[in-house]
Amino acid sequence: MAKLEELVKDLKLSELVFWQDSYAKVFQASILHSVPAEKGHIYLILNKTIFHPKSGGQPSDKGRVYGSGFEVDVKKTMLSHGVAIHYGKIRNGVPRNELVTCEIDWPWRYLLMRRHTGAHLLDHCIAQTTGKRVETTDSWLGDECYVGYRGEIPSNDFIQKSEKMANEMIRQGAPVHIEIILYDQLIKEVPDAPNVFRLPKLERYRIVQIEGCKPIPCGGTHTRNISEIGVLQLKSLKPSEPGFRVYYDVA
Repeated sequence: MAKLEELVKDLKLSELVFWQDSYAKVFQASILHSVPAEKGHIYLILNKTIFHPKSGGQPSDKGRVYGSGFEVDVKKTMLSHGVAIHYGKIRNGVPRNELVTCEIDWPWRYLLMRRHTGAHLLDHCIAQTTGKRVETTDSWLGDECYVGYRGEIPSNDFIQKSEKMANEMIRQGAPVHIEIILYDQLIKEVPDAPNVFRLPKLERYRIVQIEGCKPIPCGGTHTRNISEIGVLQLKSLKPSEPGFRVYYDVA
């Protein structure tokens, strides 16, 4: 596999379309760079992308990129130095530096959006039921999804109360707001965010806030309203080295 930093050398930052519109399913972009890989695979770098890379506990989007006489099945997207790299299997033809059409695997994306929004709601409800500020340690939004927290494992009673509270909020519905802020504003605006102490230092941050809950810095994809989550189901509670993990899913 090629070294990602070599693929993106001297390239401009990618425009991340999903930061502004998580619901766009098809878009057009220009190929800036393409590098053949092993066994009929290829790396594609576009001037903008709607494919969310694997990051922040969120798995990569999948889908396809196609143009005049070629098609690539995108298996994963990676981010290196602010540049998105699409890795996929060439189905036919040869990609050229041209305007192309990109389509994401929408059912997979929408499931991740619902799971991710549910994770933020879970942070809020656990904090409310335990009466303590929560600090997240890690998360995974793929299958067997979970959110990890620092501290002692709460009782099953607290977890059941958190699930009940979350689903009541989902039934009532609440909009999800997005804002972009600079680094200097971060600590002032989100001092109590569950993940604030494990964030890398960046020039700007994307802030996600469920109305009525505290804002959280997050680069992932989310639903416009928590009512789209459906039902939040808490599966199990397991200890981890820094604390515990809450396994959950949406239905």
